[in-house]
Amino acid sequence: MTRYEKLLDMLMDFNNTIRFAAISDTSGKILWHSKRNDVEIKIPLSETKKTLVREADEWVERCKLEEKNNLGRAMYHITSFKKIKRITIPIDAFHLLLISVDNEPLKKSKKKSYGRLVEMGKIMSIVDFVNTFE
Repeated sequence: MTRYEKLLDMLMDFNNTIRFAAISDTSGKILWHSKRNDVEIKIPLSETKKTLVREADEWVERCKLEEKNNLGRAMYHITSFKKIKRITIPIDAFHLLLISVDNEPLKKSKKKSYGRLVEMGKIMSIVDFVNTFE
């Protein structure tokens, strides 16, 4: 088992709102992925690959911003839709992690909902932990 497969397993075990997780190279090729058995994939893998290509390009731009403006390292990017959140995290210079998380509120209420909170601190801790293995 590679460290990337271990990362996907740990993320899926961590939180049952994580629906799908994938690791790609910078050209958008999905190298490893994991899907929860009881969920329907809302975005086809072909579209996910296109997203990963765009995200790889965007990470290059984010890195330029962080260097130019002394912002510190870019850590993650979240796109929130009504039903899901998609999170991209650079794992290293050659790989991106994409996580799809349920975004629908737990309870139906009359209040307007903007989705669930994502436990990014814990997710980043898992990523950092797995990155210590070579």
